[in-house]
Amino acid sequence: MVRFRNDLEEAVYEAAKAVCGKAEVDHNRTIEIEVAETADVASFAGPPKKEVDVIRAEFSASVQILISCKKYSTPAPPADVQEWAAVVTTMNRYSRETRFLGLVVSPSGFGSGCEAWAVSHNLGLIPPLKGKKFKFPQASSIAMCRRVLGALSKRVAFPYGELFAAPGFYDFVFDLTADFEGRERAAAEGKGARYSMLETGWLSSFGELISTTRDAEIREVVATDQCIGLELSRGLLFLYFGDRVAFGNGAGFVIPGREVTPECRKNIDAAPYAFSDLRRLVIGQKLRSAGDFGTYFEFGLSNDVNLGFYPPRMFRVVRTLNPPEKYLL
Repeated sequence: MVRFRNDLEEAVYEAAKAVCGKAEVDHNRTIEIEVAETADVASFAGPPKKEVDVIRAEFSASVQILISCKKYSTPAPPADVQEWAAVVTTMNRYSRETRFLGLVVSPSGFGSGCEAWAVSHNLGLIPPLKGKKFKFPQASSIAMCRRVLGALSKRVAFPYGELFAAPGFYDFVFDLTADFEGRERAAAEGKGARYSMLETGWLSSFGELISTTRDAEIREVVATDQCIGLELSRGLLFLYFGDRVAFGNGAGFVIPGREVTPECRKNIDAAPYAFSDLRRLVIGQKLRSAGDFGTYFEFGLSNDVNLGFYPPRMFRVVRTLNPPEKYLL
């Protein structure tokens, strides 16, 4: 049974495990390091001696990330970032095959001097240090962590050497999380956003919707008196409310409203189309592209069909093959 120091560590661990499939928590333990000739051990004890807790998440046989969780009421001091720089540097120095990246998660923010250490030693910081006094809720820091881990899991599928050269990983994390400040301010001011995550309600973006739903397969078409949408593979759900879009993990989520038969149209001339025919046309197809046109939303499907979502509750399907008059539905 895994024991956690606090709820922050538990939430980060669960995020790492969900994204990577494999994660471990080490509390004040010696960490075995691979070397070419012998098995060496590092305890990471310094003067004065103090505990070092680490979450290790594995992305491949050769890449792991070391995460330090700091749950404070005030910003984390530079010493915490400096310490983690030493941990990650030591791990990489003695490793034979595995390469390590370092991440520090501190919802209360980071104090003056942390950025210099993070940039020079290539550590990722969550939340991003922008020089502005804006405190993030812990839930937002976990959302950032999930985004970084998810993006990194895809990034290591390509050549990734530049991530290990400072400030490659620091910039990678910053670019993925810098926009959270604007989203948090918008939420705090009651402005809302067009995109949000289903499982958390956190503000999101069109880009995140694309990266989340790309290549997902349509399992069912959803229509209620409040929204229309799609049930997708990988447990995903897409809901269109007209003025806003919600998507993400649909496990345990109750779709609002009562089930209805939606209005359906087809072809350029928007001729009437039966909902049963539309379902047969799109179920089993994969999402290949998407477009948000403000007044409506559209997915491009793998069978050369565009599936549109229109307010208040209307679907429209159009063949994308030319000439259009030859490929009518």
